Amino acid sequence: MERLIVVARDGSGDFASVGSALAAAERLPPGGLVVLVREGEYFEKLRVMRAGLRLRGEGAGRSVIRHDDGALRLLPDGQRMGTFNSYALYVGAIGVRVQDLTIENSAGDGRTAGQAVALYADADDLSFTRCAILGRQDTLFTGPLPKDPVPKGVNLLHPVAGLGADEPALPFRQLYEDCLISGDVDFIFGSAAATFDRCEIRSLPRLRGGGRGRGRLRARGWEHEGGDERGWICAPSTYPGQERGFAFLRCALTGPGTEPGSVYLGRPWRACAQAAFVDCAMGAHIAPDGWDDWGKDEARELSRFSERGSTGPGARGPRVAWASVLDAARAATLEPRR
Repeated sequence: MERLIVVARDGSGDFASVGSALAAAERLPPGGLVVLVREGEYFEKLRVMRAGLRLRGEGAGRSVIRHDDGALRLLPDGQRMGTFNSYALYVGAIGVRVQDLTIENSAGDGRTAGQAVALYADADDLSFTRCAILGRQDTLFTGPLPKDPVPKGVNLLHPVAGLGADEPALPFRQLYEDCLISGDVDFIFGSAAATFDRCEIRSLPRLRGGGRGRGRLRARGWEHEGGDERGWICAPSTYPGQERGFAFLRCALTGPGTEPGSVYLGRPWRACAQAAFVDCAMGAHIAPDGWDDWGKDEARELSRFSERGSTGPGARGPRVAWASVLDAARAATLEPRR
């Protein structure tokens, strides 16, 4: 029988904050445990470190976990926080199930706040169901960190698999079902074998060259050449020899207010990157080329970017010559294993 811990801001539950409930969960003896987050907004920076925990809200948009750290924020030692400390929610334990929650990083535009992770999913056998995972640049990171080379500026406040002597079994398997994931640049990235089933993948419009905040961006040297407002959905760092990377199945790729043809399906964070889109409906914001090599010639040979059954205005090509059309047999292997 599962034990239930209730979090309610009004004091009617066992705890008034999610963080205090998660800390208590780590001290409890083994066994099934549900942390129920009642309706409300919880401005907290959180870690889930208990294996098998179920973290459940009362609906995305009703139970909201939010934080606003960005990579450019300074740590107490004066160093920049960096991408991998900026999370709102870090999940670092095997077998965790998250349902019916909004997880948001509200730091804003990456050119002023830096990369800002909403969810850092850093374990095997994770699932997220009916969640809204919201941000701008680098919204969702699916661990572990790539090691070749280790990303620069890692000043870690939490344990991360793949950097220490005890190596994890790879890849981390993760499932995202009926979720909304939003952002603008590389907003789904990482090394996991992650399946996105029936999700809305929402590309947000980037700040226009003549729009609000232009002066700040120019002052920091971040105004894009030629008013470049491109976006990228995913940036896999799939490990060499890994059987699969990201699989987007039956997803809706939307881009409300986003320029037609301005968003790429993905680009390779590491050269062996893998991503596949199967039976996805694609809005007009998707670029005809589909994929970007990120200036990495070797990625054209080593990456595996593919599609099958794409529909909608964004499905029109021609796609880049180094991407492929997925065959039926390979597509079948991408179905989630329940």
